[in-house]
Amino acid sequence: MVRIVTDSGAHLPPELFRQHAITVVPLVVNIGGRTYYEGEDLDLETFYRYLQTSPTLPTTSQPPVGRFYEAYRRLSEEGHPILSIHLSSALSGTYASAMAAREMLPEAEIHVVDTHWISVPQGMLVLEAARMARAGATAREILERLEFMRSRMVFYFVLDTLEYLAKGGRVSNIQALMGNLLQLKPILKLHEGRIEAHERVRTTQRARARLLELIREYARGRRDLRIGVMHTRLPEVAEAIARTLHEEFQPVEILVAEAGPAVATHAGPGGLGLACYGSEK
Repeated sequence: MVRIVTDSGAHLPPELFRQHAITVVPLVVNIGGRTYYEGEDLDLETFYRYLQTSPTLPTTSQPPVGRFYEAYRRLSEEGHPILSIHLSSALSGTYASAMAAREMLPEAEIHVVDTHWISVPQGMLVLEAARMARAGATAREILERLEFMRSRMVFYFVLDTLEYLAKGGRVSNIQALMGNLLQLKPILKLHEGRIEAHERVRTTQRARARLLELIREYARGRRDLRIGVMHTRLPEVAEAIARTLHEEFQPVEILVAEAGPAVATHAGPGGLGLACYGSEK
């Protein structure tokens, strides 16, 4: 059976990782001179206390090549083909680390996938792959399905402030300052693996309403809908939006997930994102 490997940027609920035997290689967060592995020795409460009180921003990095090597070696020795599905190579070196580990095991069947996404859309692809693998699909069949889904997904998000993206080098300090001064809330999106501005609105309430409108515009007329709701410290808002979208569209599935420390380092608290996949009727 094909076994699925991913990184902790996929943001699936932990019980789904366990249920589908998905191997998760943790992203790295550096805080105050110490290195932590997301989901292993750094919980969200500790992370946010540091984020809100420290004068310096945590930094993030891709998993060490050795962590991928050990996961691949173990699974390949058990006789499994491996499909390793990762966050956008334009945002992280994770894909490169996975590729380097694959080269260290030339006899193993290892397919490494750059999803071009991160967070819940990445998780949606990982979950689809895991379900297909358990149903007996081949690696090639799963890869074809992932490519089909990947090219038809959307992911929009809004952040409470651009301060953290600016500190992490994802937007300029001038962009962040102007957005804050004018009380603008940029609607951001992932496009070809990179963060881009989609449009700007005033106030957080309008921004969240606009996120819903964008998903509605995309979802109408599509079938096989899968929806993902990502948040940073907004559980009640995320759940309310999930209920609204479920009532309106009755999708196949809705996933609600809080972003882990690696993504929250750049998003900050108060972030909200909506992802959706659907095929044309």
